[in-house]
Amino acid sequence: MVKKTATKNSKTGKANKAALKPVSIQLPGQGQRTLPAQEAMGLAQRWSGSGLPLPALDLLKQVTQQLPGFADAWMLLFATLNKTGDQQGLIHEAQRCLSSKPRFIPALTNLSQAMRLTQQHQSALQLIDKAIKLEPALAELYNHRGVILKETGRSDDALASFNRCLALQPGNANAIWNRSDMIGVLPEQEYQGYAALASGDNLPPRQRVMVYYALSRSDEAAQEYARQFDNIKAGADLYRSLVPYQHQAELNQIEKTISAFPASHPARSSPSADPASDVIPVFICGLPRSGTTLTEHILSSHPSVTAGDELNDLPLACGQYLTRRGIRKSFPDWVADMPQEGWQAIGSAYRKSTRALQGSGWFTDKNLQNYKAIGVIRQALPEARMVVCRRHPMDNLWGCYRQFFSEGMYFTYQQEELADIWNASDKLIQHWQNTGADIFVMEYEALIAEPEPTIRALLDFVGLPWDDACLNFHNNKRSVRTLSATQVRQPLSNSRVAQWRRYEEQLQPMLQRLNQP
Repeated sequence: MVKKTATKNSKTGKANKAALKPVSIQLPGQGQRTLPAQEAMGLAQRWSGSGLPLPALDLLKQVTQQLPGFADAWMLLFATLNKTGDQQGLIHEAQRCLSSKPRFIPALTNLSQAMRLTQQHQSALQLIDKAIKLEPALAELYNHRGVILKETGRSDDALASFNRCLALQPGNANAIWNRSDMIGVLPEQEYQGYAALASGDNLPPRQRVMVYYALSRSDEAAQEYARQFDNIKAGADLYRSLVPYQHQAELNQIEKTISAFPASHPARSSPSADPASDVIPVFICGLPRSGTTLTEHILSSHPSVTAGDELNDLPLACGQYLTRRGIRKSFPDWVADMPQEGWQAIGSAYRKSTRALQGSGWFTDKNLQNYKAIGVIRQALPEARMVVCRRHPMDNLWGCYRQFFSEGMYFTYQQEELADIWNASDKLIQHWQNTGADIFVMEYEALIAEPEPTIRALLDFVGLPWDDACLNFHNNKRSVRTLSATQVRQPLSNSRVAQWRRYEEQLQPMLQRLNQP
C-alpha cells in the first residue's frame, strides 16, 4: 500500500512540474508567446467550451509536441478530438502519443475506440487486449472489449467480457447497460441490486440513468410492461434534468433550415461528371429508431456497398472550411455566405476523408443529423443518393423514448419534446421532397410487409443490380456499432410494429402533442 501511494504521489508531482514548464505557443492573431503549460491548457479549455475546438486542438498539439510526457495535455487533446468527432485525427494523435508513451492506457483506449468507430475492429481489439495485459485489474477495459466483440457479432465472447468487468466492478454502469439486451430477465437478486443502484446515491446521476434503462430491458423480457415504463420514465426524467438541451433552439434550427434552402439544387438521377463520380455516397437520413441502421445493413449486404455507419466527415468538412474562412456562424446561418467554390471545397474534403470507404463503388453515411443536411449534400455532393427512413410516428417516438443514447439526442427524454421534433422534422422532410426528386423514402412498414419489392426499389434508386444477399441481410457479418446491433442480425419481424399501443395510456402526452395542429 505504501508503495502504491508513493508511486501515485510521484506521478502527481511529475504532472505538477510539467504543468509549470514554459511552452512557446503560436496563438491566432497574437503571434508567438511563451507561457506555462497549465495556462495554455486553460486557454484551450476555454476555447473548446466556447465552440472553438479547432484553435484549441492546434494549441494542444503544440503543447504535446513540446512536452510529450505531459499526460494531462494528452488527455485534454483526446477529449477535444472526441468532442469534434474527428476519428482520423484521434488515431493520428494517439499514435503520436504512444510513440513516446507506449504504455499510456488512455492513449491505447482512445486509439482502440477510434479504430472501432472507423470500422477497424480487429485493430481495436488488439489495442484493448494490450491495455488489459498492462492493467488486468482495470474493469472498464473489459467493458471496452465487450463493446468491440458485440459489434462484430461475437455475442458469447462479448458477454464474457462484460461479466468480467462486473466481477471486478459490480456497479459498472457501462457494462450493466451494454449487456442488458443480451441477457433477458435478470435474476431477482441482481435486479434488486441494480434497482438500489439506480435509485440510490452511490453512482453519478448519468450512470444511474443507464441502470434504469438496463432494468427496463429486463422488465420487457419479463413482460412487466408497467414496471418497464416506470423505469424508462425515471431514467428519462433524470437524464433530461442533467443535459444542456435548448429545445426551442433545436426547433428554430430546423425551421431556419427550410428558409436557408428554398429552391431545389438540380436533381440528378445519375452520377455527375465529377472525376470522383464513379464513387457514390448514399446518405441515409431520418430520426433515430426510424430504420436507418436496418436500411444501411440491407444496402451493405450488397457486394458493391461499404457501410460507413454514423460518419462525422460532412460536419467536419463544413467546420474546417468555415474556420479557414473565419466564418463563426452556426448552421444554417452560414449557408447564405457560402460561395459555390465553398460547396465544392466541402465536397472535395468529404470525398478525400472518406477515401477508405470507396473501394466498392458505393458507401453509406448514416449520421443522425443527415436529415437536416440534405440541402448541404445537394450543393456539395451532387452525385450522392439520399434515402429517408420513415416509420409510424408513435412507433418511431416510442422507439426513441425507450432508448438510452450515449451521446446527444437530448430531445428523446421528454415526451412532448419528442413529438415537437417529429412534427418539425416531418415538415423539413416534406420540404426536401418538394424541392427535389432525388430522395427515396424507405417506409419501415412497407419493408416489413413486402421486403423484396421494397428492397428492389431501393437498389434501383441507388443504381445497384439485385443481389439476394440484400434480402438475407441478417447473415451480413459486418460490424454494427449502433443501438440496433443486436436487432439487425435477426430476420425481419413485425414485433415492433404498433408496439406503442401497449403503452398508449402512459404515452398520452406524446400522442396529444403530436396531433396538435
